[in-house]
Amino acid sequence: MEEKKRMIRDDINFLEYPSWVITKKRKVTRWTIKKDHGTYEIISSLGLPNNFDKIVVYYILYKLYHDHDFSVSMLTTNRHTIAKNIFEASRFGQNTYNRIMIALKKWASVTINFKGVFHEGNKVYSERCFHVIEQVDLETNGTLTVRFNASYIKQLKETKFYKYINFDQYKKLHKTSSSRLYEVLCKSFKERKEWAINLQDLAEKLTFEMRQGAKSYYPSDVLRYLRPAVKEINKKTDMHIKMEYNKNTGVCVFKCLPPRAKNFIPAVVDKTQSKKERNAKEKERRECLDRFNRLPLEEQQFVRASVNDNPLYTVHDEETRIYIWMSQHHQQKQ
Repeated sequence: MEEKKRMIRDDINFLEYPSWVITKKRKVTRWTIKKDHGTYEIISSLGLPNNFDKIVVYYILYKLYHDHDFSVSMLTTNRHTIAKNIFEASRFGQNTYNRIMIALKKWASVTINFKGVFHEGNKVYSERCFHVIEQVDLETNGTLTVRFNASYIKQLKETKFYKYINFDQYKKLHKTSSSRLYEVLCKSFKERKEWAINLQDLAEKLTFEMRQGAKSYYPSDVLRYLRPAVKEINKKTDMHIKMEYNKNTGVCVFKCLPPRAKNFIPAVVDKTQSKKERNAKEKERRECLDRFNRLPLEEQQFVRASVNDNPLYTVHDEETRIYIWMSQHHQQKQ
């Protein structure tokens, strides 16, 4: 039986704009994004939350949503339960429990300000201000009570502009740039399959730091993190995306591709093949598909048209048809 997905309902405004920052060498207490029509700003005197802090608060929000449908803003739990659901282990030291408390204290100090940039359909707000957590109580027996801001929970419950975040997939993203990009793409693919954004604007949304003294981001610095992030998202989540960057325009285009086919299992298995031979074949398959993914979009469309129109390929799924085509044409070039 397929394991039930643990989904979190989040407002698209909290996904588009950062509520945490990618881990930095120095403590950051404020992050501001200025747009033509307004400003977004998040402030925390204790230092803005990082990726671990977001996973902690996401787990508690998941429990409030799953168990209470956001009808309450308070959850009683303990640090062991939180740690067990984040790390999937059973024994933890005091350092882990202390780190969870630091995360909650950070969220209790966070203020989020939207000035002319909060979108909710036909409603137009000149300003909106949110606190996330109002109160954290830890009893001597280990009982932990977390009380969220009522307006924040009300927004999550009543908003008609939301996306679901898969908690288990989200926490498996080890790269902080992957986690933040995943949030942005979840929002951006809400009602479309393709999304374009200037690389400078994207870097700001992802909370990348500029080089010291620079007035803009170096594209090479941003792409150095973006490409591995896309790769990790494709590997560890249900999202299947392709990124293209035009260095002349400075625009990044993200495309949400159809769900990937399951690993192809032939109707007849050649039992005479050794494990080494099967591994070599699988490696060849991956290399062919990687070469296909690196092709320009026009060439990918040509390959797809070729394999879909060829009756010899109709017995296979598209991924396998592409693999056969790429393998044959690679051999011809050699």
